[in-house]
Amino acid sequence: MRQFLKSTFLFLLPILVLGILGEFLLRHIPNDYELKSNYLKLHTSEIAVLFLGSSHAFYGINPANIKEKSFNAAYVSQTLDLDDEILEKYGADWKSLKFIVVPISYFSLYSSMKHNGESWRLKSYEIYCGIKVTDDLFSQFEIFSQFELNMNKLYLYYIKKSTLLTSSYLGWGEHKRVLGKTKFLNSGPVAAKRHTGINEEYFVKNKAVLERIIRFAKQRNIQVLFYTPPAYKTYFEHLDAKQLNQTTHLMADLVAHRNNVTYVNLLKDNSFSISDFHDADHLNRFGAKKLSVMLDGVIQHINPPK
Repeated sequence: MRQFLKSTFLFLLPILVLGILGEFLLRHIPNDYELKSNYLKLHTSEIAVLFLGSSHAFYGINPANIKEKSFNAAYVSQTLDLDDEILEKYGADWKSLKFIVVPISYFSLYSSMKHNGESWRLKSYEIYCGIKVTDDLFSQFEIFSQFELNMNKLYLYYIKKSTLLTSSYLGWGEHKRVLGKTKFLNSGPVAAKRHTGINEEYFVKNKAVLERIIRFAKQRNIQVLFYTPPAYKTYFEHLDAKQLNQTTHLMADLVAHRNNVTYVNLLKDNSFSISDFHDADHLNRFGAKKLSVMLDGVIQHINPPK
């Protein structure tokens, strides 16, 4: 038995060493989660306008175009429950916050990162943001997540000397490549199909999250601005009417019964043309500037300068 244990240990030792080394190297690659977390640790008390949400906000809102000091804390696939976690984490430090701005996309009320194909991203909130989002032991480590992606990250950063950061200092993400016309047009129905799925359990839970965000803001005399981001016609023409209507009806109800809530629906806003989009449901840098200025105008109208 002793010999068996010794042989097993000698067999596993190189694997263990490689695992520890891999974890160490992965954690020392600068990433967007860490960038955003570090910014919030230092500047939470200075932020007047906080943008939350998924990739629609990450790529769609550039704080450089907002008059008051703002930060984009949105990220790819970030769901409403994680927005709420970010607010709560820095709850006592939002000393200058006047506006919380949250996108209500077609899919927002029907999704949870904890229960979809993007759940592998949860470990980044645990490791780099200090937000407790799961009890899964494997979610505490980089090395157990997305093996192929991790190998690519190690190669790009340590061998190719490439940066993996996609976020600006103020949290805005800009797409690094341009889609061809065919891919652009096809992206609409593909994304619409991926985003469609009425799950009443998620709807109820996300409605409760919105209520918590509104209550959080109300207690601190903060305004909440919800908005449905613009999309190209090949996306919104393929959306399920029931899912879309259920979303807009809920938002209308929240506005009607909460005096610190504003909602604007820009899904089909004709101010945005094809030249403003990276793909059918994400803005490029031109569209991001346009949307940022537009929302800043709404903010200034709600809270005009004295």
